[in-house]
Amino acid sequence: MAVNLTENRQVLLTAYSDVISETSSTDWALFTYEGSTDNLTLVSSGEQGLTGITPLFDNGRIMYGFLGVKEPASAVLPQYILINWVGEDVADVRKCICASHVATIADFLQGVNITINASTLEDIDPSAIGQRLTNGVATGTGAVLNRLRAKEDDNMGSNLAKANSAVEVRNMNWEQFWKQAQREEEERKEEDRRRSLEERQRFEEERQALELREQEERERRGRERDSQIEECRRKRVEEEEEMEKSQTRITVRPELEDQAQPDKKEVEEAKAIIAQRTSNPRDYFRQRERSMASPHSPSATTPIQRPDGLSDDVAPTPLKPPQQSPCRPPAPSPPSSPPPSRTRTKTWSGVKRTRLSNPTPIT
Repeated sequence: MAVNLTENRQVLLTAYSDVISETSSTDWALFTYEGSTDNLTLVSSGEQGLTGITPLFDNGRIMYGFLGVKEPASAVLPQYILINWVGEDVADVRKCICASHVATIADFLQGVNITINASTLEDIDPSAIGQRLTNGVATGTGAVLNRLRAKEDDNMGSNLAKANSAVEVRNMNWEQFWKQAQREEEERKEEDRRRSLEERQRFEEERQALELREQEERERRGRERDSQIEECRRKRVEEEEEMEKSQTRITVRPELEDQAQPDKKEVEEAKAIIAQRTSNPRDYFRQRERSMASPHSPSATTPIQRPDGLSDDVAPTPLKPPQQSPCRPPAPSPPSSPPPSRTRTKTWSGVKRTRLSNPTPIT
């Protein structure tokens, strides 16, 4: 993440202004992060340059020291140094995150001549830093000194009176500083607006995508629920139909069995009657039929044994007609009876009995 210079911007600018101001005795300022955030804030500021700032560096923190040093001592303008202090006890992850913050902080603190990376006190030894400044190892002569030299080149060869360089540099420095601060503030606001707009757009797109996914999920669940309900309903209907069929089979089967099975009492009665007879009734009626069919056959005079043990004579003695009284008219002759016919009736589970509708009297 990028370093946050807007949270404590006024404090940072005030400390920076005190260091570069010629009227202020402050020549150094020490900055660090607020807790575990990326918000840069002021730790302390003071005098005496490296001697005053060195004891404040902490091995467990990442800190940034900004100070002005006059090297050599006879120099008119100071050179500004940015010390990037990374303590030896700082976690590697934090070191990687804050490595990209150095350039941003150097741009914020305008006029930095040299940046020193340090993790021990030997890295910020005053003699070593002075030697680097004297030998011209600095990355540049500084924005303030460049503006001063440009101003002197413009006035060279003119008839104008020599201006007070210190006052002129101070005025130019403050003017450029505030213009730069205004530009940075406008750029920051524009960047914030652009970032806020992008975040709103991204949030709206994510919200719409989430709503679409939720709607599709609801529709899918609804289809699954409807399918399950329809399946349960179909199974219930099939079970009810199967149950009705089973009940129908269970109800019809006993009725058929009851109809198919004869009455036990009737069967027993039929068996008892059959056991009591001495001859087969069919033989009796067969002999009767044969005797009636051929009256002159020799067998016609043979007595027929009846089932009840009596003998039946084939040629019975004809009955004499009754004598009529002389005072009564003769009675009409009875109508001729139809020939005997045999009918069969079904009784007692298959046992058939034969009877004559008009039996001939046996004498």
